[in-house]
Amino acid sequence: MKKNMKKIFLSFILIFIFPSYVPALDSYGIYEALNKSIVRINIWQDYESDNAYTITGGSGVVINEKNGVYFILTNAHVLLEEFCLFDEYGCIDKIWGKDITIAIDTPDTEFDYPVNSNDFMYWSDYDFAVIRVNMNNYIKEDQYHDFTPITIGGSWHPLMRVYGAGFPSILGNYDKDYAELVFCSGVVNTMFMDEDSLYQLGNYSIAHSCTLAGGMSGGPLVDDEGLLLGINGLSGGSELYTDEQGNLVDVDIAAARFDYAMDIWELYRLEILSFEDEDGHFNPDSSFYEYLPKLSYDYHADFYESYVELYPEEIGKIRLLFD
Repeated sequence: MKKNMKKIFLSFILIFIFPSYVPALDSYGIYEALNKSIVRINIWQDYESDNAYTITGGSGVVINEKNGVYFILTNAHVLLEEFCLFDEYGCIDKIWGKDITIAIDTPDTEFDYPVNSNDFMYWSDYDFAVIRVNMNNYIKEDQYHDFTPITIGGSWHPLMRVYGAGFPSILGNYDKDYAELVFCSGVVNTMFMDEDSLYQLGNYSIAHSCTLAGGMSGGPLVDDEGLLLGINGLSGGSELYTDEQGNLVDVDIAAARFDYAMDIWELYRLEILSFEDEDGHFNPDSSFYEYLPKLSYDYHADFYESYVELYPEEIGKIRLLFD
């Protein structure tokens, strides 16, 4: 019997297409690639007072720089007080109130950099958000920073090695306003491509074993060349089923200890399909104009050809994404 899979045709069709070979980095090279590009995102209560403290936080990764303006990719749920990724009944996306301050920094910076609601944008159906930080505003104050954009990655395959980093709330980081940076490694387990799976996962598609914890949301997932494959933000867990008397009748361990990342190529696809008058990459009047880094025709040739095949009517936009 033929299976009814309801496949969706996204950039996922490229999973077994490999660009030109680039040598893998050693463990120290992977560490450097992650350490230079990751940022800590803290949500502060009473930021300007002597009693300031963090109430939550997450991670992000620098993806581009244009004339002193840096663009940082993270999860929408890291920046919002409430983010309704899974269509919870009655849920409404909610931005933090005026008594809350979002600030970013790195383990090597001496200063925090506050972010207001005009400095980020997010997608309602995808757990992506982009922060805009204009470092030209801090030159006079001599606020040193060490933000370095990461290089966008290529294709994946099952069991390939992957690496991640973030600022998790784990033993060693409890009750600290500035969590320590923690690293992880693992393999890609699979990539979910059908509509039902992506609905269950809120469009998180890359399942992997690079162990995540709260606070690592928005952090990078890279391959062994240090190239960005996706953004972490979701962890699976066991589900327990009981009868009417509360007795355990079944345990579903299928989701246990798998972690998930948003595919970086989904972000490019979302921009290709966006309207030019929206905030984003293609609107010259937007503060997020050209926030996505240019891709290489040589290294990402297969992606270019596949995007053109999928969206021939958007070839003009696709060409603008490549250099």
